Amino acid sequence: MRLPFIGLLQSGWLFRGSIVLLTMAAAAQDAPTPRDPRMPATIPAGVPLRVVLERRTPIRRVGEPIRGRLLDSLYVYDRMALPAGSLVEGYVAEIGGIPARKRITGILSGNFTPPRQAAVQFNILVLSDGSRLPLQTALSGGTAHCVAVAKRGSQPPGRDRRQSALQAPGTMARLKDALLERFPYHRQAWRAGTLFSGVLQKPLRVPAPTAPLTGPAAAESGPMGVSARLLTPLSSASARRGTPVEAVVTRPQFSADHHLLIPEGSRLHGEVVEARPARRLHRSGKLLFVFRRIDPPGDAARNVQGYLEGAQADFSAHLAIDSEGAVRAKSPNSRFIFPAIAVAAAGLSLHQDYNSAGVPDQDLGGRAESGAVGLGLIGALLAQASHSLASSMAFAGAGFSIYTNFLTRGEDVVLPANTPVEISLKPAREAAAGRR
Repeated sequence: MRLPFIGLLQSGWLFRGSIVLLTMAAAAQDAPTPRDPRMPATIPAGVPLRVVLERRTPIRRVGEPIRGRLLDSLYVYDRMALPAGSLVEGYVAEIGGIPARKRITGILSGNFTPPRQAAVQFNILVLSDGSRLPLQTALSGGTAHCVAVAKRGSQPPGRDRRQSALQAPGTMARLKDALLERFPYHRQAWRAGTLFSGVLQKPLRVPAPTAPLTGPAAAESGPMGVSARLLTPLSSASARRGTPVEAVVTRPQFSADHHLLIPEGSRLHGEVVEARPARRLHRSGKLLFVFRRIDPPGDAARNVQGYLEGAQADFSAHLAIDSEGAVRAKSPNSRFIFPAIAVAAAGLSLHQDYNSAGVPDQDLGGRAESGAVGLGLIGALLAQASHSLASSMAFAGAGFSIYTNFLTRGEDVVLPANTPVEISLKPAREAAAGRR
C-alpha cells in the first residue's frame, strides 16, 4: 500500500519541479540578452554614408575611381560602429548629358562647358587595420557646399571635432576652384569638400565595434539635444498642417551618470504644425514641425516634445531657423547687388560721348558692359553693333533682373529624406509644466 502512495508523491514532486524549471526557462527567455561588445555590428540597409572628398576630383568617364572619407561616425544602438574619417572608395557610375536650356544659359554667360549631371556609387570600405569590406550604395550626386544652420544663439549642428579628423578646404583651395570654373573651357570636377550621401542598399556587417559609449552626457535639467535624420521628405510647397513626420536617432544619448537614455535607432514621430508655401513678390516658404513621441528599440514608447534646433543643408537652399524652430528660406542679401549694377549700367548706357570733331565715340568698353548685363558674353559682342542696341539690352537686362529678384515667387523650404537634424527633446510632462 505504501508503494503507490510513494509513487504518487514522487510524481507530484516531479510535476512541481517541471513547472519550476519551465517558469525559469520562460523568464530566461524574456530577460534581455546582454550585448556582447565582441560581436560584430550590422548597419542596416537604408542608412546613408555621408562621404566627403578630400581633394579636387576630375570627372572624365564612367568607371573613374573616386575616394573620400566618412563625414560622420556611424553608431549601432549604444556604441560606435564606424568612426568618422574612415576611407570609402567608389567610382563614377553615371554621367548624364546637358539639357539644352542649361547649355544655352551657360553659353550666354561665357561658360562653354556647363556641368553635366554625374553620380557616384561606393563599393569599398577600408577599415583602420587595412582590411577592405565590400558594400553597395545607391547612386548619389554631390553637394558642393553643405552648411549647418541653427537657431540664433545656439550651437550649429556641425561635425563633432572629437569624432572627425576631416577639415574643410582652405581659402586658397576654394579660390583656385572658383577661378578654374571661370574659364570658358574647363574640365568638370568635384571640388574638395564635395559631399555625397550614398544610401546602403544591403546591410553592412562590420567587425566588433568599440566599447559602449559614455557620452556626451545629457544636462541635468532642461531639453536634451538629440542627433537624428529625417525619414520623411518635407517641402513647404506640399506639406499641410497635420502631415506626419518621422525621424530616427543617429547617435545614442546618455545621462550624467553614464546610463543609456536614448539608443541609436529610436524613432521620433511628429507632425507638421505650420506650412506656408512660397508666394509672389519673392516671399519665401516656411515650415514648422514638432515631435510628439519616441519609440526606443525594445522599449515602451514615451510622449515627448521635440523642436528643431538645427539642420545640415545645401548652401544654395538659403535656409534659416527662427527662435520657434520654424525653417524659412531666407533670400540672400546678394540679390540686391546685381539689380543695382544692372540699373546703373542701363542708366550709363544712355550717355554718349563725342570726340573733338563732334563724332560719337564708339565706347567699346561701355557697350560691352551694357550688352553683358542683358545677354552675357553674347550680348557683349552684339552690343558693338550700335549704341542704341547696347542701351536696349542693358534696360532689358535690368528689367529682367528686377523681375526675377523681387517680383517672382520666393523659394520653398525643402528638406529631403536623410537630412541631418538636431532636435531639442524633453518629456511631454515637463513641457506642459513649463507652459503653465
